[in-house]
Amino acid sequence: MPLTARIRSFWRTLFRKTELDRNLDDELRSYVDELYDRYVGDGMRPLDARRRVLAEMGGVEQVKEQVRAIRIGSGADAVATDVRGAWRQLWKQPGFAAIVVLTLALGIGANSAIFSVVHALLVEPLPYRDANRLVFVWSNLTDGSYPRAPLSGPELNDLRERTTTLAAVGAIWPNTAALTGEGDPEQLRIGLVTANFFSVLGADALYGRTFSTEDEQPGATPSVVLSWGLWQRRFGADPSIVGRRIRINGTPVSVVGVMPEAFRLLFHADASVPDHLQAWLPFPAAIIHEPRAQYYLRTIARLAEGATFEDANQEVVALGDRIAKEFTDYSSSGRSLYTVALQEDALSDLKPAVLTLFAGVAILLLIACVNVASLLVARAAARRKETALRVALGAGRRRLALQCLVEGLILAFFGGAAGIVVGRVGLAFLIAVRPESVSRIEAARFEWSVLAFTAGIALAWGLLFSLAPLAEVFRTRPAEALQRDGRRSSLAVQYRVRATLVAIQIALSVVLLVGAGLLGRGFIRLMYVDPGFDSAAQALTFRLALPRERYRSHEEANVFSELLRRKLAARPFVTGVGAISHLPFDYVPNWSSPYAREGAPATDAMREADARAVTPGALEALGARLVEGRFFTEADDLDAMRVAIVDEWLATRTWPGQTAVGKRVRVPDLLEAPATVVGVVRHLRHRTLTAEVREQVYVSVRQSRRNPMVYVVRTSGDPSAALAPIRALVRDLDAQLPIYDERPLTAYVMEARAARRFTLTLVAVFAAVALALAAVGVYGVIAYSVGQRRHEFGVRLALGARPARLVRDVLGEGMRLAAIGLAAGLAVAFAVARALEGQLFGVTPHDLPTYLAGAGVLMVAAIGACVWPALSTTRVSPAEALRAE
Repeated sequence: MPLTARIRSFWRTLFRKTELDRNLDDELRSYVDELYDRYVGDGMRPLDARRRVLAEMGGVEQVKEQVRAIRIGSGADAVATDVRGAWRQLWKQPGFAAIVVLTLALGIGANSAIFSVVHALLVEPLPYRDANRLVFVWSNLTDGSYPRAPLSGPELNDLRERTTTLAAVGAIWPNTAALTGEGDPEQLRIGLVTANFFSVLGADALYGRTFSTEDEQPGATPSVVLSWGLWQRRFGADPSIVGRRIRINGTPVSVVGVMPEAFRLLFHADASVPDHLQAWLPFPAAIIHEPRAQYYLRTIARLAEGATFEDANQEVVALGDRIAKEFTDYSSSGRSLYTVALQEDALSDLKPAVLTLFAGVAILLLIACVNVASLLVARAAARRKETALRVALGAGRRRLALQCLVEGLILAFFGGAAGIVVGRVGLAFLIAVRPESVSRIEAARFEWSVLAFTAGIALAWGLLFSLAPLAEVFRTRPAEALQRDGRRSSLAVQYRVRATLVAIQIALSVVLLVGAGLLGRGFIRLMYVDPGFDSAAQALTFRLALPRERYRSHEEANVFSELLRRKLAARPFVTGVGAISHLPFDYVPNWSSPYAREGAPATDAMREADARAVTPGALEALGARLVEGRFFTEADDLDAMRVAIVDEWLATRTWPGQTAVGKRVRVPDLLEAPATVVGVVRHLRHRTLTAEVREQVYVSVRQSRRNPMVYVVRTSGDPSAALAPIRALVRDLDAQLPIYDERPLTAYVMEARAARRFTLTLVAVFAAVALALAAVGVYGVIAYSVGQRRHEFGVRLALGARPARLVRDVLGEGMRLAAIGLAAGLAVAFAVARALEGQLFGVTPHDLPTYLAGAGVLMVAAIGACVWPALSTTRVSPAEALRAE
């Protein structure tokens, strides 16, 4: 048949079906009449002639179906017919359709929201040009317990001049700077960067330009690049800002560019580079001539054309070995260099938590779809007589299966559409409540890839749960189903299918319950971790950075710091005050120093310790616990002997079995002369609550200047009420000096727990929803079973059975069902729990109390779901049950 004729035939089949059927009726009627007249003419009685005609044709309706089946486009027409029929059936049962759609919307929406996060963080390349060519260069101080250390200026130069696999190498050092001159003073989070930093990243300015090599040369006009947020907020989004001069740390600098809104620095948490810096200043070119042991540069590089990550890492490792042998600076550190892909490294700390959430919502979606499948099975059982009648009238099983499939896909379509709405709301909620430590989920967007994922899972699950009612369809026996007493086999099939689905729901719910329980127990252990200081203290913290342009000497800085501390201490609401260079769990890049006991052989490796500079009163205000000796006093100044306080870990490691007080220790990066240990404090968990990372050494800021400093002000009342008086006091001392990052001390500890709390909360919500769905499933199966056994219960009551026995029987049925699912779920949970090991603290993946608690919660929920159907057996009237049967 020509193509045009086929198209016309297809069009008529779909859109002129009534006319075709009318013509078909006319043709069949004419044919029947012709045969009828022939047989009557042959002497056959009219009634017999009519029967013979119909017998030869095999039935008029059957012939019509055969003719329709061979029409071009008949398949599409059949599907359209099934769609219309399915829509009518669902429209007649709006409650059923609404429950299914809402259940699917919950599962699909949660999956879409979490998938958008997974896609943005783990699938999409970082927002830099050719991001798959970027590497991060780390230093490994193997003998100093510092496996991810920054680099020094000379090492940056070595990478540039002595490697061939790295086309360009840049670096950044996060810091702060005061913005003054327009409006109130403001302390900015800035990045000091090499001139090629932005070009290495592959990031261009929105307005103006980024830095050039001229900007880092001696005598160049000081320049700055602004972030989009600072440009919007402080300068009113004025494009003419490029070329203007603003004052940074009291010095006029020229704005050369503004970065785009989407520009963010996505480095590993160990780099201590905040995602949202507000401005960037260029390093002087002379940093390559600084001491080799002065390492603070967070270094990135772009691979040369044709080079691979493996090639670059091998070359950088070899270079690190060579320079360690060439320079005595490295003789005792065990220092080495290595590279990692920036994409892999930047998000490695978030990956376990994100994948845990994704696994949780995947299980939740599976439970939701099993619940939908159970509802569809129940609906198919309720329509068994209708199905039997259609089979008796000639409907093929294949056609009935197609109808089930179409109904499932319609429900999946609307569930997916509702899931998109739920997913968008869920993603907005995740971004709104996410803690600062997982701020990178802000990059998640509900874009085409997420919509495609949503459509894919809706289609896949629509196909799968559409298969659940087929057992009812294919086992239907018209003769049995149409008889009043011929329904028992069908009911048994339906019960077995639904019971199996509910057991699967229970098993999956157990997996989520155990996972949430393990995370919960780990979080409870985390809540009781002793951080080494008074984390519940009523204390306000704020930061101050003294500009070197106005506080040039160490003595000038000491005078201001001491004056501020004295004035704060004189306030009636202040019970303690001091300043420290690094608070526990803050975002400031770590400051460390090698150390060794005085008199140790020069060939001995120097270990690395976290270094902190403090004022008198700081450790007391922080609530650090003194083990022996004393804290710093005002007498520990530049004119006194150099002193230090160490933590108990350093003391035990350096002078085992001895007192550390009175011993002398070398900390060359902090003090030019060996320091006398005057005190030992409990180890403070500075970086994470889950691990003790390194030893700690404290020096007096009056002997070793650090900038900026964070002040800890203990108060007798609400810490937030002290903020306004403190601002006024600082403004009186120096009107150009902004304080910033004001927050209670407790906020730092809360933030240290926030990421785990965030993951736990979401997994617990998933587990609670899964438990509810499982309980509903158990209730549905048991209630259905009780409904179908009303006759049996009526007979047993009439024969004298005690109601309590009937209740026990029904509860036992529910418990058997729950036990099967529980056993399977515990086995699966035991097998997969090891995947959570990296997310746990203080608890093993196979913690027995957690498994028992999960099993207990599930059994209680199952019992609760069975109670009402079980009690309903006691209200069965024997007479009514027997008459109804």
